[in-house]
Amino acid sequence: MRMARRLATDAQQPGRILIILPRQLGDILLGSSLSFALRENFPRAHISWLSHPMGRQLLTGHPALNDVRYHPVWRSKSWRDFMNSPLGYARAFVKHVRAEIDFLRQIRAEKFDLVVDSICTPRTAILARWSGASQRFGLKTRWNRDWAYTWLCETKNWSSLYAAKARLALLKPLLGAEKCENPPAHWLDSWIPSNCETKNRIDLWLDQEQLQGKTFVLLSPTHRRLLRRWPAQAYVTLALRLAKEFNWHIVWLWGPGELDLVNSAHESLQDELSQQSIPKNFSILPPLLTLPEVADLSGRAHLWIGNSNGLSHVAVAGGAKTVQIHGPTTPAPWTHPDKNKHIALQRSEGCLRCESNVCRKKTHECLQQLTVDEVFAGVLQLKTASKH
Repeated sequence: MRMARRLATDAQQPGRILIILPRQLGDILLGSSLSFALRENFPRAHISWLSHPMGRQLLTGHPALNDVRYHPVWRSKSWRDFMNSPLGYARAFVKHVRAEIDFLRQIRAEKFDLVVDSICTPRTAILARWSGASQRFGLKTRWNRDWAYTWLCETKNWSSLYAAKARLALLKPLLGAEKCENPPAHWLDSWIPSNCETKNRIDLWLDQEQLQGKTFVLLSPTHRRLLRRWPAQAYVTLALRLAKEFNWHIVWLWGPGELDLVNSAHESLQDELSQQSIPKNFSILPPLLTLPEVADLSGRAHLWIGNSNGLSHVAVAGGAKTVQIHGPTTPAPWTHPDKNKHIALQRSEGCLRCESNVCRKKTHECLQQLTVDEVFAGVLQLKTASKH
C-alpha cells in the first residue's frame, strides 16, 4: 500500500505516456479502456500506443491517442526462404535489424514518463525497460519479465472479468482502486474508426445485394486456431434454419486467408437453400471488408453470430448484438457485460474451458458437441430485443 501511494504521487501528472499492446485484434480493441481512462484523467498528456502493424485499421485516428508507433516486423523466417535466396535473406535480415535498432532509438528518445505494458512478453518487457520511463507498470508474470517494471499488477481474478475492465487494474497506482474496479461504462466501449466514405461503401454494397430494408444476420465461422471453431457444417445448418423460420438473409464474414473455408460454407448453404425452394441469394458472400466496414455492417445487421474471434469485438464496437460461441475459452473476459445485447454460448458440462490451443483429448468435443439447437436457443434470446 505504501508503495502504491508513492507511485501515485510520483506519477500523478505524467506528461508522456506509452501504452504497449501490440496484438491481437481483439486485445487491441478491448485495450481502448486504457487509453480512454488515461485521456480522461490526464487530458494534457501525450499518449502513444505501441502496436504491431496489424492494428493500423483500429488505431488510426483514435480520439484518445496522440500517435501510434508500429514496431518493425520480420517477415522472412522460414528455412525455405533462406535456401531459395541466401543473399536476399541476409540482406532482409540486416535491414530488419537496422529497423529494430532505429525503433529502439526512437522509443528511448521520446523520454516517456510512464509506460503501461498490457501484455508483458519478453520483447515488451525489454522495450518497457529500454524506454527509460521512471514509472513502468506491468503484469505480474515471471521473474524473467517482472524485473522490467516498477509496479506489478496481479491478474488472479482476470478470468472472471471482461478484458476491457480487467486491464484497468494496471492503472490503480494512478487512478485508485475505486475508479478501476467501478469504471464509467463508456471506458469499456471499444472504438473503431468510421467515416462517411466507409458508410457510403457499405450502403453501395447493400444496394447491390438488394439488402437495404431487409433483415440479415452476419455469420463469422472462422478463427485462426482450429480448436476454437464451431464446425462449418453446423453454421450451415443454423443458417438454413434462420432462413426458413425467420426469412433472414445470411451474410458470411471472412478475413485474409479465410476465403476457402467461408466460401465452402456459403456454397453448401446455397445448395441447401435450393433444395428447400429458397432463393440462393439468401446466402451472400461479401468481398474482403476492412475492419471499419465490418463494424459498420455489423451495426446494421439483426445479429452477429460467430466464434470468439477478433471480428466478434469489431462487431461489438460497431454496435451489433452478438451471439458468441465458446469452446475451450472462458467466456467472461471476451463477452461484453451488457447481457441485453451480448450472450456467450458454451456447453454446460463435459470437457471445456481448458484455455488450451491444443485439444489434449484430440476430440474437440467442447465445440464439436455443441448442438445447433443450443445455438438457435441463444439466437432466440436476442431476437425479440433486436433493434430491427
